[in-house]
Amino acid sequence: MDFDKVTIKDVAKKASVSIATVSRYLNNPASIREDKRKRVKKAIEELNYKPFTFARKLAGGNLNIYGLIIPGYEDIFYSFYAMEIIRGVGMALDKYGIDLHLHIFTGKDSFDVSLVDGIIFADIINNESQLKRLFETKKPIVVINKKIDDLDVSYIAINNFKGAYEATEFLIRHNHKRIAHLAGALNVQCALDRLDGYKAALTKNKIEIKNEYIKITNFSRRIAREKLEELFSLKEPPTAIFCCSDDVASEVLVYCEEKNIKIPEDISVVGFDDNPNCIYGDILLTTVRQPLTKMASLGVETLRDIIKKKISPPVKIILDTELAVRDTVTFL
Repeated sequence: MDFDKVTIKDVAKKASVSIATVSRYLNNPASIREDKRKRVKKAIEELNYKPFTFARKLAGGNLNIYGLIIPGYEDIFYSFYAMEIIRGVGMALDKYGIDLHLHIFTGKDSFDVSLVDGIIFADIINNESQLKRLFETKKPIVVINKKIDDLDVSYIAINNFKGAYEATEFLIRHNHKRIAHLAGALNVQCALDRLDGYKAALTKNKIEIKNEYIKITNFSRRIAREKLEELFSLKEPPTAIFCCSDDVASEVLVYCEEKNIKIPEDISVVGFDDNPNCIYGDILLTTVRQPLTKMASLGVETLRDIIKKKISPPVKIILDTELAVRDTVTFL
């Protein structure tokens, strides 16, 4: 048999069932009896049958494809965050036998909603109009890593404010008062929340917020290095630095090693992410662990449940962070 020309009729004949039964299996395997389900599954595998996805869509079935939209930014494919989200979403989809349609938004809204059953947005950065357009199509949507207040859309977000607050207060409890913050891009909600958490911890502990200790890095190691030069040129340089990400914190560690600045004796450092790359080497980074894989998995599960009408949107979930205490903080 020419396997490239196998049809649903061939599968039905081999499994001794009707074409309608095979069609129901493809769209919802649980809708047919177990004995028939096993026969159809076996026939599909033996015949290497690959249903034409868009024909199934025209017949009223699901494509079994979910979209993942990620805002494009500098070094996205070197980003721990982006890779964890893609990996987490991909693994969760694979568990359910669902394919991934990855779309990187770089300023042009070209996403074709007809290609997917539902959409996961991995944050919203300068693509608010895209979210609104796709929301108006009534296509099921879940946003991860950002709270959405102006649309009735489901989201899974992380409590970045609390994570930053606890990291800064941890430094304060180690007697640090001159605490700098290498902030992310301030058009990104998580970066704003981390900056706000840092400021709130200082305020609560009656420590003056000094603008010269707050440097915007846009999550870039290159810019972080420039800002470190500024911080260490101050008349009173910081004794501790809270970083917007582990990538930025890693640049602090490299910079300090080059300049013979001892960590944590001369400067204490806290990151944000819990990137595994930061727990190898001579010094292990103290950081804020955020549950990226859990957030990605929950995003998939929530979207799937909405598509299957098991739950009604909007679903709103906030996940907590955890401080991972290691080697880079000490008492003054």
